[in-house]
Amino acid sequence: MKIGIITAMPEEFHAVAKSLGTAAAGRLGTYRSGCFRSAGNDVTLMESGMGFDNAAAAAETLIRAGQPDLLISTGFCGGIAPELQAGDLVVAQQIVLVSVGGSEELPANFSPLGQAFVAAQAGEGRRIYGGTFVSTSTITSKNALAEFLSGRYPCPVVEMESGAIAAVAAAKSIPLLAIRAVSDTAAEELTFSLDEFCDAGMRRIRLANVLLTVLRKPHIIPQLLRLSRSSRRAAASITSALSALFPPL
Repeated sequence: MKIGIITAMPEEFHAVAKSLGTAAAGRLGTYRSGCFRSAGNDVTLMESGMGFDNAAAAAETLIRAGQPDLLISTGFCGGIAPELQAGDLVVAQQIVLVSVGGSEELPANFSPLGQAFVAAQAGEGRRIYGGTFVSTSTITSKNALAEFLSGRYPCPVVEMESGAIAAVAAAKSIPLLAIRAVSDTAAEELTFSLDEFCDAGMRRIRLANVLLTVLRKPHIIPQLLRLSRSSRRAAASITSALSALFPPL
């Protein structure tokens, strides 16, 4: 099977790569990529950068280059459901696009592998859930999203890329598996946004931008330290999950 995996940021890319073994490193267009052979599958991993536009363009590039049989969107997410803890895994059963104009459930061609994986991993006692990916085109308050959703969707998390990847995958009739690890819980409402740290294209975090933001907002330092710890837990969860996912494929 040919599998394409898309992450947004370097820490997510490294977490996936760790589960796959030795890579033939390279680039697809302007995107960092790696090619792996795992459990009899040919796997292409790409780093898209943050947001809808980057994710959609990366998905189009990956499909043109490799015609995958399965697309996987993975990385970190923010927990909207209060029961979710840092490091918990959520597999999308539906994807809802939320914008200033309201909300819309996106059509998605979900692979049955996702539901089977949740059942198998939960049966082994792991903290993994089927849930709702709330995809936003801009970084949005989790509290505001929780109030807007008002319990209409099971186990919601927020992220910025899977909606775009789902749309591209559906248009190409490619099955999608979207799996994310919680890096910040519903109780942790961050008072900064990652786009403040990124370059203009939201492709990479820039140290200069981080330092400038911290100078302007010194109160975020404890949040950054907590987020760093919980992101390491989320990265470990992604590595563990994909290590378990690939052998049965």
